[in-house]
Amino acid sequence: MSVLEHFISGIPPFDRLRKHELEAVADAMDIAYFKKGELLIRHATSPNALYIIIKGIVQESYDDEMVSVYVSQDSFDAISLLENNSKNDFTVQEELICYLLPKDTFLTLIQNNRHFEEFYYQDLSKRLNNLIEQRNNKELASFMVAKIKQVYIHPPIFVEATTSVYDAVQTMTHRKTNFVLIKGDNDIGIVTDKDLRDMVLQRYSIDDAVGNIATYKLIGLCTNDLLLHALLVMLRNSIKHLLIRKDNQIIGVLEQIDLLSYLSNHTRLVAVQIDKAQNKEQLKVASQNMTNMIRAFQANGMKIKYMMQLINELNQQVFKKLYAFIAPPALLENSCLIVMGSEGRGEQILKTDQDNAIILRDGFIYEGLEKITQELAETLIDFGYPPCPGKIMLNNPRWCQPLKGFKAQIFQWVVEFQEPLLDLAIFCDAKAVAGDATLLEDAKRYLYEHLQDNQAFFSHFAKPTLSFETPLSLFATFVVDKSHENQLELKKGGIFPIVQGIRSLALEHKITQTNTIERIKAITEKGIFDKTFATDLIEALGFMISLRLQFELEKVKYEEPYDNYIKPSQLNKLERDLLKDSFKIVNDFKKIVIYHFKLDRIT
Repeated sequence: MSVLEHFISGIPPFDRLRKHELEAVADAMDIAYFKKGELLIRHATSPNALYIIIKGIVQESYDDEMVSVYVSQDSFDAISLLENNSKNDFTVQEELICYLLPKDTFLTLIQNNRHFEEFYYQDLSKRLNNLIEQRNNKELASFMVAKIKQVYIHPPIFVEATTSVYDAVQTMTHRKTNFVLIKGDNDIGIVTDKDLRDMVLQRYSIDDAVGNIATYKLIGLCTNDLLLHALLVMLRNSIKHLLIRKDNQIIGVLEQIDLLSYLSNHTRLVAVQIDKAQNKEQLKVASQNMTNMIRAFQANGMKIKYMMQLINELNQQVFKKLYAFIAPPALLENSCLIVMGSEGRGEQILKTDQDNAIILRDGFIYEGLEKITQELAETLIDFGYPPCPGKIMLNNPRWCQPLKGFKAQIFQWVVEFQEPLLDLAIFCDAKAVAGDATLLEDAKRYLYEHLQDNQAFFSHFAKPTLSFETPLSLFATFVVDKSHENQLELKKGGIFPIVQGIRSLALEHKITQTNTIERIKAITEKGIFDKTFATDLIEALGFMISLRLQFELEKVKYEEPYDNYIKPSQLNKLERDLLKDSFKIVNDFKKIVIYHFKLDRIT
């Protein structure tokens, strides 16, 4: 392969060409040089070649307003060649060296290579998917595709449930294992070395049947399941062993320590630190190490949905353990610690403002509760979770009260129609992380029972979806904040409209899921969206969250406070195209929300 062929084959969609097509492209290409300021393609004209940049910068503009910027390995303007007309001007910004592919050769490739053609004609969903895959696959972490069968699986060692504890320990010692599987009458159980320690402390006889101390209803996975999924299952269920099956047969046990040992070769996982933390200081270290882990995940190309799931599970473990450190047993048994907002939706990655609350059991009173909630809030601040500017925090009496108090507040929101409905929106995202989860379930059930078929209520609840303009002009240029160093606010412009609009539809249809992606899927099942648009919406949301994280981590690197602003000028062409496509999807979604909730009829 020649140097030219090697260069071209690394640029989409030329990486889809067959060998003879790549050779034909190389033969047909010319190399050209252009000075700064030269106009390459003029608006309303038909170009005669596709430009592929070797070195330099080219600006695309409409009526003197920048539309896009092209740098090394970018190509332009395929759409002009396909439509035989250019919508914009293309001007050299820095002296340009580029390859020129004749129009006839380009159109021949389009005609003869379906995969090449699809790159330009595929729908938004496929464009988002393919471009994200292309970016992520550059450094895709091996653990992201690693399966359970790739790590050590302990062979199954069975004993009958009637076996004595003494004989079971003899078997464990002989086989050099820290567990045995128990054959019960209708189920398989497990006994671990921890169970044996607990048995000794409780003075059970070693002659008792081992089945009496076994844990049953074990969770199992298959050898082809992803390791990441296995880790999430373990974290979510607070377990350290998983039964592993192949063709419905138990072939062994996966231990958490083996899984973490495998993953730790690739990332700085903090799950073990959280699990072993004995006090607040140790837990703080584990919590702060999450940023390093997130940075490693992002650098290795981990998909944003997996990252959010894993960070969400770890954050919940931190909250749960911290609450256990600070709250006395009586309070733990008679309360429910909940997180709301992005944390409740499972969409928080780097730490953001606290949105949390405590629901107390009706009739339960604890002296000194104010001191405990203050310690919790201050400790979370120390861990890196900033206080909520709106004081939606558990040290605010309004967000730390008995269940009946929350029900009274819900009644005011949905029946008496009292503002602010933004508080209701935040509560809709509530998720239990510690204590008695049935208290939150009771409150949510009360909410859904009292929702009325009131168009005015749902319209006002959905109205904030339109609070912020999408930062994309009619000519597909980014609308930036000149007072903020020509940056744009990604949360207000793109992420929030999707989150609030979907939350509104979910509330109207009494959908219990809190995660935005899961809500979109549930809404689609009810026929509100078609599946293609739902996929577009999910991909757009994921890309914008990923892009925001990219800029946040860059600010963290230089010890700067991170926010929701990004600088479009620092994006490459693929990222700019993806962001524009995402904003177009946001605008389409807003139209759906306006029509559905009749927002054009309210002021």
